[in-house]
Amino acid sequence: MIDNRRRSVAPHEVGLAPPDFTEFYVASAARVLHAMTAFAGADLAREAVAESFARILERWASLQHLDDAQRRAYVLTTAKNYVRRHALVSARFEPLAEDADAGGDDPALDRVTDRLSLERAVRALIDGQPVRRRQVALLYFLHDDSYAEIASYLDITESTVRSHVAEVRRLLQPYVRRYQSLTEASDADRPHA
Repeated sequence: MIDNRRRSVAPHEVGLAPPDFTEFYVASAARVLHAMTAFAGADLAREAVAESFARILERWASLQHLDDAQRRAYVLTTAKNYVRRHALVSARFEPLAEDADAGGDDPALDRVTDRLSLERAVRALIDGQPVRRRQVALLYFLHDDSYAEIASYLDITESTVRSHVAEVRRLLQPYVRRYQSLTEASDADRPHA
């Protein structure tokens, strides 16, 4: 016996979107396109939004549990990821200039580098001190605690705290002078109003 009944065909099986997807698209497309245009510009936004709606249509059956706001968030996230991938690929294949800047003399860059190396040297100096002196230095210079407070915290005498602070100051003097010269050079390069 031949069964002559026809199987019902879902609209998306013949190239048509399900009705609830169509409603979602009509209600959401303009808002998503507007947001993406602000994010990526008109041309790339249209491409990203089209791609993101195509992806959600492919996964529509598995996303039925989401409400429209969550679906819009999905579409927006997919579109933003598309734009990010596009930017990465575009940057990867951007041709290099023939006369590539080899990094000329830049006094501001030199000062930043000097300041970073100075900070690294100060940190190494403090890290190389005995534990008690390091504790005193941190409490005095960074926490701005008084001699008496530090003495009570560490259970040592105030004169010991003073001795540690004096020794750290002595050790830091060359670094302080270097920092002052860097600051003065930076101030001299700034335009005066």
